[in-house]
Amino acid sequence: MSNTTSGPVRSGERIPVLDVLRGIAVGGILIGNMQWFSGYGMMPAQLLADTPLVDQITHFLVHVLVEGKFYSIFSFLFGFGFAMQMARAAERGDTRGTIFKRRLAWLFVIGLMHAYLLWAGDILSVYAILGFVLLLFRKTSDRSLLKWAAALLLIPVVTYVLLSLLFVAFVPANALAEFEAGQAQFWYDSVQKASQGTYLQILADFNLQYIVGRYAGLIFQMRLPKILAMFLIGMYAYRRGIFQNPEANRPFIRRVAVYGITMGLASNLIFAWLSGNEAPFPPSFAGLVGVAFYAVGVPALALGISAAVVILWQSEAPKKFLSAFAPVGRMALTNYLMQTVICVLIFYGYGFGKFGSFGALQATITALAIVVAQLIISAIWLRYFSYGPMEWVWRQL
Repeated sequence: MSNTTSGPVRSGERIPVLDVLRGIAVGGILIGNMQWFSGYGMMPAQLLADTPLVDQITHFLVHVLVEGKFYSIFSFLFGFGFAMQMARAAERGDTRGTIFKRRLAWLFVIGLMHAYLLWAGDILSVYAILGFVLLLFRKTSDRSLLKWAAALLLIPVVTYVLLSLLFVAFVPANALAEFEAGQAQFWYDSVQKASQGTYLQILADFNLQYIVGRYAGLIFQMRLPKILAMFLIGMYAYRRGIFQNPEANRPFIRRVAVYGITMGLASNLIFAWLSGNEAPFPPSFAGLVGVAFYAVGVPALALGISAAVVILWQSEAPKKFLSAFAPVGRMALTNYLMQTVICVLIFYGYGFGKFGSFGALQATITALAIVVAQLIISAIWLRYFSYGPMEWVWRQL
């Protein structure tokens, strides 16, 4: 009789560097999200140009170094974890991923509650949906996984070309001025609603409106194929044994680190300079070039950072520093949701009401302070418990 119970990964089965990478990714995701929690990232371009230079530089650096990279690392790890769970399930005789499907279903529920009750920028529900799609690839060959990943990463570029053609063909010349005026008005309305609204007012108005815009944005930006592509690359990494046996894969990991970071930084500099958005609107030639470099640069830099961490993990001094991120990674779900709770209390009207009043630099410093606090709290928590509170809830469900 097969054992179909789901429990935490036993300590002997854990790959510590994965927890480190997951912890780094959670911290990086917060730094990127903080631009949106604070409202600075929602500010129209014409208003951003009037903000202090230090905030414009910080925002530019977040585009270059952070935006897209850390959710891509997390997506890569999700794909790796999926392949690992499928292998463990097969050992138990579960060839259909029954437990994995249950976990995804509850993750979707948690994600929807997170999106509506707290913050529309949720990524959990998206991961859950795409996790079901990932099941279709569990028997795909290694070579095909990489081909699919490459094709998925190109979809946003092709889509943006088609969008540009449609925009030129059908949108009247005066639409741009009307669009910019509408953006500015939306910004001012959002600041008032988010910074002054009560919890119920934000729930019924701002959050609901934000959710519609958020999921429309995910489709318009073609975020879904980007995430799925990183899932597939993570699956490939598991099959190749990258993290299970880093010494045997050391030359390959070094190449990924060198080429990924070099090509990733160059591509992201061009992306941030030309577009500063993964799907800038209205469409333009500069925007198209930016989108193309985003498609190349984000996964390259994400994989380059991951490979560099694996290399550093092999040396004692860097390992001591990096190990501080492992507890955060072991409690990734708890820390991700706690970041939201803290941030909505800082920025929304039922908390301190600071939405729209933070510049990019202040938002980034605040994010770093939260990350440091989570490093400390996660380490203390895991001295007494095997896993985080939300991880426990999810496993019980």
